[in-house]
Amino acid sequence: MSNYSTNRDWEKWFPFSTYPLDDSTHLKVICFHHAGGSASVYRSWTQIKGEFNFIAVEFAGKGTRKSERFITDFAEIAPSLCEAVDKLVGSEEYIIFGHSMGAAAAFYTADFMSRLYGHKPTEIIVACRHAPHVELEGEFKSYMDDEALIDELRRYNATPKEILENREILDFLLPSIRKDYELNDSFRYHEEMLDVPVIAHCATDDEDATKELMEAWSEVTSEDFYIKEFEGGHFFIFDMGMDYVGELMEEIDQYCYVGGRNDKVD
Repeated sequence: MSNYSTNRDWEKWFPFSTYPLDDSTHLKVICFHHAGGSASVYRSWTQIKGEFNFIAVEFAGKGTRKSERFITDFAEIAPSLCEAVDKLVGSEEYIIFGHSMGAAAAFYTADFMSRLYGHKPTEIIVACRHAPHVELEGEFKSYMDDEALIDELRRYNATPKEILENREILDFLLPSIRKDYELNDSFRYHEEMLDVPVIAHCATDDEDATKELMEAWSEVTSEDFYIKEFEGGHFFIFDMGMDYVGELMEEIDQYCYVGGRNDKVD
């Protein structure tokens, strides 16, 4: 009997995929995006054919769900998100990946899935984000003014100069970006501890997520922890393109604990 409901409204959380969402022959890797992004940042990943099925998460109010109300509190999002994840994975093994803000979403989704459904991911992979219990001095907060937000965008060097210098375009974009940072601010640590292996990826030129800072992820899991440093900045995972995805797949193959075994995924 299928694990999937005839009501497929949950599919709106996962708008892009090469394989059918109820495919059980490929290991699902659920991907959360950075602040200011959307599920589309992983669209090229979702088109990869092979042993993995990369599945990008779309929050309400973003991208393909732009017409819906944007929710800025993850605690409000979590129940319906995790219901969708539960329908997506059924009884299968799965992995959660998150970059920047998405790393926090990965951590708390893993915690909610464990507590609400008793179905934790096989592992989580986090990139370019300090650990949930670490407070960064001088970190941008959503209550700060537009100039501080523009400085934040400039610091990460991912927004084209033409946009940063065009006030009319910025005035259009900033309210939406600020909502993402409000969501980011809602990730508050309350002594959560995972019993899931954690893999952390950091970059040589990412001052807010240095290797030293990201090593603190080892303190929020009772299982194995592994960290790897890459050349580049905060968005190195996209700058590297398919080379990064290739390394990611090799790493999952090497370290994935499918069925409780430190073994390769067949």
